[in-house]
Amino acid sequence: MSWKDEKLLTRKEKEILELRKKGFKQIDIAFKLKISQPAVSAFESNALKKIRNAKRILEFVKELGLEYEEE
Repeated sequence: MSWKDEKLLTRKEKEILELRKKGFKQIDIAFKLKISQPAVSAFESNALKKIRNAKRILEFVKELGLEYEEE
């Protein structure tokens, strides 16, 4: 599972994480994407929560001894 997974994150969340990965600060991303800095912060926070939740679910599935197959 990758944070770039099409089904896990929205296009905007992926775009913001890609820019953060490249070293952009939130204020610079806001300017580049023409959105507010609080919006950038919210998108980033939501994306990270989704990633953490997905990781927890996969760990739980593994603990149960179930197989997980990516689509």
